Amino acid sequence: MSSAFGDVSTDDVVKFAAEFPLAWITPVADPAASLLMPLLIETDPAGQPVSVVGHLPRRAPATELLQQDGRAVFLFLGPNAYIPPAWVSKPGWVPTWNFLSLKILSDQAEIEDSLTRPAVEALVRHMESRQGSDWSVDDIGERYDTLLNQIIGFRSNITSAQPRFKLGQDETPAVHEEIKQALEPHPMAQWMK
Repeated sequence: MSSAFGDVSTDDVVKFAAEFPLAWITPVADPAASLLMPLLIETDPAGQPVSVVGHLPRRAPATELLQQDGRAVFLFLGPNAYIPPAWVSKPGWVPTWNFLSLKILSDQAEIEDSLTRPAVEALVRHMESRQGSDWSVDDIGERYDTLLNQIIGFRSNITSAQPRFKLGQDETPAVHEEIKQALEPHPMAQWMK
């Protein structure tokens, strides 16, 4: 595989995670306890990713595992697409699969009640603003506290962020353009630009 797939700017990594926040949370202590949850990446003033913020179901095995051993892997998968030879005019070209992904490693998860409300409200603001909506958790009413009691917030430090954006960087400009055109209006086409 081309090393170019991992040559991704920090801005693009942060943008990718913001656009596709659903990720696998995998406790290192027991990968079988993995679960999918929406996550946000926090950055420092220079825009560098420093932590992952989210919430977990209180009764999930992953929650207990992360409380005991805070090491985790967070796996984000964005748009992906099979790329058939019919899209490319180059003789002998073989099919491939293009995708965007991000693997984040953490060696410490802070899981506590005081993080629950801020984590949920940050996620809601993020997602609703992307929809052009001004809906907020205040619209839930009395039921909000009942819902919060079923989850717990967390923050995990980022020790490593490893993007893998396979977008045809290893193709000729002509083939790259053919793939991009064939993918329109798929989200992959926007990332190929």
